[in-house]
Amino acid sequence: MRIGIDIDDTVSCTNEKLIEEALKFDKEHVRGKGFKNKNAYSFMEMFYWTVMDVDNFLKTVQGGNFFLDLDVKHEANEYIKKLYDEGNEIIFITRRKNSFTVKLKTKKWLKKNGFKFNKLLLGHSKKGQVCKDYGIDLFIDNDYKNVYDALSYGIDSIMMGDEYNKDETEVKRVESWKEIYNYVNEVK
Repeated sequence: MRIGIDIDDTVSCTNEKLIEEALKFDKEHVRGKGFKNKNAYSFMEMFYWTVMDVDNFLKTVQGGNFFLDLDVKHEANEYIKKLYDEGNEIIFITRRKNSFTVKLKTKKWLKKNGFKFNKLLLGHSKKGQVCKDYGIDLFIDNDYKNVYDALSYGIDSIMMGDEYNKDETEVKRVESWKEIYNYVNEVK
């Protein structure tokens, strides 16, 4: 089976650390007003930021060591390693910027944390077409927009549960990598 997997908040604990960094950036580089809506998904809705502020923040994050210091989601590396060792092809598909530096840091983080994989694809915000182009059989992401996009191409998809996607009930939702592993073995 060819499995496409998102990285941020699907295998890594990104959002909490990203918000921590955003608060620091807000205080040091923007207006320092703090949260507009702490539970919003986009930075412009979460903070009193402009598009330029968001762009500058993302450049700061991508240029530093942010991607090297993330924690791994509980049991993600163990179950992905099992899936890989059982003959499944693992393709990480991320929205992260497709640059040499970001790719290098992402690969380094994946390897440092024991992930086994066949391919890493960066710079993809709409993942359905990418899944179709790469013949993905199962796609896993925490962003419901990406899950719906993949489903629109007929690709079996699972949404990793998260606080901000808790109201999405129209798709297969899981709360752990053990559930994903069991699902893969059921559908094989």
